[in-house]
This record gives sequence, C-alpha cells and structure tokens, in this order.
Amino acid sequence: MNVLAMLLVAVSFIAPPDPKGLEGLDAVIERALVDQKIPGVSVGVVVGDEVVLLKGYGLRDVEAGAPMTPDTKQQIASVTKQFTVAALGTLVRQGKLEWEKPVRDYLPDFRLHDDYATLHATPKDLVTHRIGLPRHDFVWFGSTLDREEFYGRLRYLPFNKDIRTTFQYNNFMFMTAGYLGGRIAGSDWETLVRTSLFQPLSMNRSGFSLAEVAADADAAKGYKLDNDRRIVRDEFVSVEGMGPTGTITSTARDMTAHLRMMLAGGEFGGQRVLQESDVRMMMQPVTPIGPSPFPEIGFRSYGMGLFIETYRGIEIAHHGGNMPGAAATVMFAPKERIGIVVLTNRSASRLRDGLPYEILDRLLGLPSAKMVDRFAEVERKTLAGEEAALAAGVSDRKPNTTPGHALDDYAGTYTEPAYGTLEIARDGDRLRVTIHGFTAPLDHWHYEVFQTPRDKTSRLNQSRVQFITDLAGEVSAVSVPLEPNTDPILFTRKPPAELLDPINLKRFTGRYELNGIEVTIQVREDGVLQLVQLGQARDLVPVGGMTFRVKGQNNASIEFLTAADGTIDRFASHAGGSTIATRKK
Repeated sequence: MNVLAMLLVAVSFIAPPDPKGLEGLDAVIERALVDQKIPGVSVGVVVGDEVVLLKGYGLRDVEAGAPMTPDTKQQIASVTKQFTVAALGTLVRQGKLEWEKPVRDYLPDFRLHDDYATLHATPKDLVTHRIGLPRHDFVWFGSTLDREEFYGRLRYLPFNKDIRTTFQYNNFMFMTAGYLGGRIAGSDWETLVRTSLFQPLSMNRSGFSLAEVAADADAAKGYKLDNDRRIVRDEFVSVEGMGPTGTITSTARDMTAHLRMMLAGGEFGGQRVLQESDVRMMMQPVTPIGPSPFPEIGFRSYGMGLFIETYRGIEIAHHGGNMPGAAATVMFAPKERIGIVVLTNRSASRLRDGLPYEILDRLLGLPSAKMVDRFAEVERKTLAGEEAALAAGVSDRKPNTTPGHALDDYAGTYTEPAYGTLEIARDGDRLRVTIHGFTAPLDHWHYEVFQTPRDKTSRLNQSRVQFITDLAGEVSAVSVPLEPNTDPILFTRKPPAELLDPINLKRFTGRYELNGIEVTIQVREDGVLQLVQLGQARDLVPVGGMTFRVKGQNNASIEFLTAADGTIDRFASHAGGSTIATRKK
C-alpha cells in the first residue's frame, strides 16, 4: 500500500470527538505556563453545540495574585477579523452587500495608491489579504488618528504587488472592511458588531475598548518577557481607530457562543445569524500561502477572516491574534464540529498556537504530536539564533565612521503623508527618535545611519534611520525602513514654524536685481513665498534659517542676507555656483 493510501485509511479511522480525551489536559497547560513563562490562559472547547471545557489557568493579574477565569475579559486581537467578516455577512444576508461587487459602488470616496485596485477591489478582496498592499503597520500602531483619518490615508500607502496575486497580511484592509460595514449599516462598525453578533449570541461581556477592560473587576493585565526573559508588565496599546482589525475584548465563555454559531452553520438559539453559505465560504481557501514547517500541517491558504489548512488530514480553519499584553486564537474543525478558543495575557505567546492542536489530538483519540512543545521550540530557537549572533559579534556595521553633521543639525520634525510625524531630538551626547508616542535613544551606527539600542521591551528595538543631506548640505529628510516589503519610508523635514508664517515671510518680499534682471519676492494668498522672474513664478520651499529651496529646480536655493542693522538687503542664489542679488530701493 502506498503512503497516500495509508494516510487515507488512517484518516478514515479517526474516531468521533470524545470529550473524555481531555482528561489530563490541565497538567499540560499548567506545565506550559511555567515552561513558556505565561501568567495565565483561559480556554473554551466546543463539540457540536456543547461546551466541553471552559476554564481559566494561572493568573490574570500577577501582582494581585488574581486567578484567570472563563469570564476574565481579555483582548482577542486579530481574532477580531473573524467578527468583522461575520458582521459583513449579516449585511449580505439582508441583501445590503455583495461580496464580489466593487467597494467603490458602496464607498465612492474609496481610494488606494494603486488605481486598478481602487476601481476593482471588492469586499471579498478586503478580507482575504490579496489586495497587493503590504502591512504598513507603523502608520497605525500607537497612532491617535480616528478611523476616518486612517481611511483617508489609504491613498498614500505604496503597493508592492498587483491585486489578487499574492498573500500579504494587511490590517488596513480589515479596517476598511469594518468601515464599509458601518457606512452601509448607517452607524459604525462597533454598533454593527454589537447589534448583529454580540446581542444575538448573548456575548454580554464582549466590547471594543481598553477602558472597559481597565474598569472591569475580572480583567487580565498584560505581560511580556524582558531582555532577561522575565515576566514584566506590558502596557496595552489603544488602536480603536483600527478597531475592525483587532480591538475586540471578550472572554472564553462569550467566545464559545461564537464557536457554536459557526459550527451550526450560522444559527444560534434557533435564530439565523449568518447564511450557511457564507460560513462555508469563510472556511474555504481563497488566497494561497504556502507549506507549513510542520509535516502534520498541510498547505496553508487564507479564506475570509480565517486561515485554512489540514492537520493530520483534518480540515482546519483558525485565526490568531497578537497585541501588546495579549495573544489569542480560535480554531474550527468544521466536519468534526469542534471549536476551540485560547486567550492568553502575554505578548507573543506561542501557547495560543500549539494548544489547539493538542486539544484536537486528544478529542479525536490521536497520539499527541506535541505541538505545544514544538511551537515553543520555534520561539526558543529564534532567540538562540539572535543570541549566538550577538555573542559572535556578527554585525553589518562599518567601523570607524563618523556622522556628516553635528548632532544638533539632525534634530527636527519630519513628516510623511501616511505615517505622520517623526521627531528627532538632541538627548545629551546622542539623539532620540519618537513616533506615535514610542521613543528610544538613537546612536550613531555608521556614516549617516543611526540605530536604536537592542531592547526587546521597546517598540523601536534596533530600528535604523538614515539621514539624507541635500545638495546644499542641509539635512532634508530621514529614511526609515518601517515597512520591510517596500522601499524605506521617506520623512521630509518640516521647516521651522516662523518660515511658514505669512506675516514673518513678508520681511523677505520686495524687488531685487539678480544679474541685471529684476526679480520679485512675494507671498501668495495661501501663504507660500514665491520668486517671480521674467513673468514666471516659482514657489520657495523653506529649509531653515533664511534659506529656501526653489521648487522644481533640484540644485537651486536662495539664502536671504542681512545688513548691519538687521534688515534684509540681499539674497544669495545658489545653483552650483553662487550669485548675489541686491534689494532695490
């Protein structure tokens, strides 16, 4: 008998789910909490319409010694995406939305950086990670922008693939999907999810706000591992503007209601919540991903808000989530009618990945594949590789180089249309970088490249910036590789406030003589300084001090000069060489 035939025979003999197989699971979980340094976890398991396990393990609050319970409120992070798809599904059931209709039919102001994707993207494209846009997560992570502002910035995010060609996980498209759902419903995404899902499923302890978590008597605190792999507090990051991609808070008990509804093909308590066809479509492959590093797991794809694969011949649909202080997952084995939810309160915990497979093994009478330990081993080996490189002194740093400018010359405010504002400040004998409230020291690395220190607790751990000097020798921009799948993001230097003030700019205005030709400096009605020569006007872009770049002439700038009494009586025109223009009386 060949290997394929043996596999098919083996699969055919998988026993029906037996909850008795979960006996002894407590010991596995409790050992994993210790070995993987995870404060606590809450777990819910459904077979058919029956909740066969609902329990908390470890601590929800280490400092207070408070236990984790099935009702402990926690962030479910990107498991939220499944609810966003389901919420759109309720609109499909009502005839208000079609999966394959262009988004612009519903949102005429929808605009992406790619024109073809703008015209042809559908709601299904938004929730299948195939739009062609890489993550660009630093646009939103830590930002205080609201959803409308994030939606408006989509047009500035560069693509790196064509639509429907490549799997690229993208949070912005799920934000857009939720925004679309709210607009169609005439409310917002939160109201749509609450009325169409939470209420019919009686998910009464589920919500959308970290403030609700902080005020709850049974809520988890967030934790992470520091540089010495000790458990320390991790501050939650509020990203409510990006809500549809990952801000739902819930409990293991509430989540079992969602599992039961999905396993029942969209019904709950005798009420139709989703069309059965939409539930099936969510769990069908749409976007190919690739093979798994584990031989038990088959080729992976993405459906609609769920990853799709096989595990030991069993069809699986699942989705994980990670946010500071939380790691979660849901998993479905739809044919076996098994649903699993795992909620932990430690950043980047791999228990949320391995535990659902161990539960499947036990329910189906399979020998344990030890996935709890194997996922944890991936984390350990990744850390070991980093530490080995550090011990060996491996680095791409070019030795014995110096910056091209004094440190004070780099300090300033730099902006980019999508990513917003990045601040560089002098901090003693080094620099400091700040973006979206995250800040870290910035040390010289080599040439015009600076880098933040190695610090696993920092959101800016080992981040690099490259300062750009223009042809006039001014630090004009900073290039930062915030999105690894595109060119580094270029932040341009924001001029000092006084060079943007129309009243202050008037002191530069007047008639000058340049090489025998009259030149006029004027302020346009919108506050832009202009140079007018032979009837042609060119905008002057502030650089700093009293220097302006001539827009449209990359090598040209003018620098205003003062007389002994402090009045402006000349300007120097720089364009390779330099010429003096004198002010006319």
